[in-house]
Amino acid sequence: MGSAKITNLADYRIEHLQALEYAIRTSITVREDQEEPALPVHLEQAAHYGIHIEPGMTKGDLLNGVQTLLRATQTRHNAAGA
Repeated sequence: MGSAKITNLADYRIEHLQALEYAIRTSITVREDQEEPALPVHLEQAAHYGIHIEPGMTKGDLLNGVQTLLRATQTRHNAAGA
């Protein structure tokens, strides 16, 4: 039973990180947008998942952080045999 709960939590986290990644990507309409400051709502959501937020963080930097955490979470989830 505990394993199912962990799996569901991992699935939940992955799903929300994917949604955040998509939201950040859609805010970057052209390559130059990567250098714009990240949106406060995206910064808040990323911080909720443990991503270290720095003043003046760009959309590109935030996207990299979210993608790194997402891939690590997926890898850990897959290695657990889910």
